[in-house]
Amino acid sequence: MKTYILAVCLFLGTAPLFAQFSSDVLRYSYLQPGGTARFMGAGGAFTALGAEFSTLSQNPAGLAFYRSSELALTPALYFAKTDATLPNDNVSNTDSRSNFGFDNFGLVFNTTPSGPKWKTFNVGIGLNRMNSFQQSVFYEGTNAGSIINKLYDNANEILQSGGTENDFDPFFSGLAYKADGLYFQDNVFTSDFEGNRDAVVTRSQQVNTYGRMNELVLSFAGNYDEKLMVGVTVGVPIVNYRLESEYLENDNAGLVQYFDDLSYTDYLRTEGFGINGKFGLVYKVSQALRLGAAFHTPTLLGLTDTYSNTFSYTFTDNDGQSSAKEDSPEGKSDYKLRTPWRAMAGASLVVKKFTSFSADIEVVDYSANNFNLTANNTSVENQQYERDLNREVQRAYKQAINLRFGTQISIANFRIRGGVNMLGKPEENQDGFNMAYSGGLGVRGDAFYIDLGYQRYLGNGSVQAYASAPVANTETSKSNIVLTLGLKF
Repeated sequence: MKTYILAVCLFLGTAPLFAQFSSDVLRYSYLQPGGTARFMGAGGAFTALGAEFSTLSQNPAGLAFYRSSELALTPALYFAKTDATLPNDNVSNTDSRSNFGFDNFGLVFNTTPSGPKWKTFNVGIGLNRMNSFQQSVFYEGTNAGSIINKLYDNANEILQSGGTENDFDPFFSGLAYKADGLYFQDNVFTSDFEGNRDAVVTRSQQVNTYGRMNELVLSFAGNYDEKLMVGVTVGVPIVNYRLESEYLENDNAGLVQYFDDLSYTDYLRTEGFGINGKFGLVYKVSQALRLGAAFHTPTLLGLTDTYSNTFSYTFTDNDGQSSAKEDSPEGKSDYKLRTPWRAMAGASLVVKKFTSFSADIEVVDYSANNFNLTANNTSVENQQYERDLNREVQRAYKQAINLRFGTQISIANFRIRGGVNMLGKPEENQDGFNMAYSGGLGVRGDAFYIDLGYQRYLGNGSVQAYASAPVANTETSKSNIVLTLGLKF
């Protein structure tokens, strides 16, 4: 599965113009929002609660609860640990990553309208983190089959259709051919694994991902007669993602004649930005009970992929040991992605400003992700790949429900918070939830506040080096520690 944690599949044999895969959509639609320490500590259950800058990316009506202007800044520390295991291999490999960043920067301007019914009209501008891509995965083990078989099949298909070695994919089979992983012998196209395709080899893969998706927000909200809060946000998500992967094979057991070892590396950089709209309201049924609802339009993203590969191959024959390394050209692909709409509702119970309890429900249909690969290239090949890719997205993913629960206890100027997130699994063949637990502390003054928040995500997934390769199962835990410094003015 590919949910919170990393899932990588480097599909060899794909035409070099296409660097997009169905699994990419979850990177930009399966969100784990960050934000302020208060938001994180209380589980992000703020659809009906308000007076919190992170709600500008959730329910902008919460902006209407502000009674003063505020400035907030949230530095953060991230820790991710992943255990990966190959099938038929009892050895679990652990890799970890830590990173520093900023989850939030926000500025709220509070105004009082002249009309008797409108109590406040507030404007908010700033940035919230929507996803973090920081993660490292490593696995190692022995399994039957080699990447050479996939490269051979790809190249041989071209030869059988009337092509030549000049038509081999320069990012995949073409690299293996130039590095002598594939070759002609007595005018027959072959490889060292011909006749021994199920040979057991030792394999490993190191996958590192970097970057994040932040959202710039500009929001407006009003408080009508202390009963109805309405708000709207214009969001501009900014994507910065990088993947670096190295896949290795070796024949330490000497089961394959000539073959010693190989290495295939993959580099991908994705950058871009988009736009969306968020609309929300909160209704105060009573002083204690608040009900909220929000709707998010689909996000329209314009993305650019830059990618390249290297392949090295070492073998030993009668002339001794030889090795070669080949680099691909740099590929570039511009495309668009439309992520799904979101709808959410929530309720909050505030007990005399001493305790609050909140619960949210969010619905999102991950199968509604849609690629547009033909905006800049309307070739028949692009159109066909776009149709196939979007059909694959529709088959692979489904509608899911996310649940958020949070509480806060106030003792004089001190705050104690806790929360639970239940993130519905988006894969069509997966049921249940991935879980996140959070807590936090805070001190509130008349002009200044400081909050500390902690959140821990738990999830599982998979890593596959190439289509038909053994799938390494992964279990990931991710911890976020954030500190929000706020100033009221």
